[in-house]
Amino acid sequence: MAFVLSIGFAVEYSIHVVHRFLSAPNSVKSAHARVVYTMEFLFIPLTLSFLSSLIGIICLYFTEFEFNEVYFFRPLVIVMIVTYYIGTLFLPTLLTKLDFEFLRVGSNDAREDSFDDDKE
Repeated sequence: MAFVLSIGFAVEYSIHVVHRFLSAPNSVKSAHARVVYTMEFLFIPLTLSFLSSLIGIICLYFTEFEFNEVYFFRPLVIVMIVTYYIGTLFLPTLLTKLDFEFLRVGSNDAREDSFDDDKE
């Protein structure tokens, strides 16, 4: 179960960052500007997600079974800290280096999020 949760945390913190980076409007030209666009929107939700998951996992530390603390709490805390670091610090730094035209798959609309509510 800890292995499955580790994979979930690894994907959770990085997939949102990559998706928002790739789908940024084409009016945001440079990779640095796309990372700023991404992290302005996602930094607080990712941090709150990290904190709420950490609060839930801290409960494992206070169980009376040492097995839970050794085989669930410790690995999950390590995975959460490492994946949060990768998703919020390392990945945005890496994405600033990827300034390629084919990575700009966002819409040509200048608005941040385009929803067609008028079609109803």
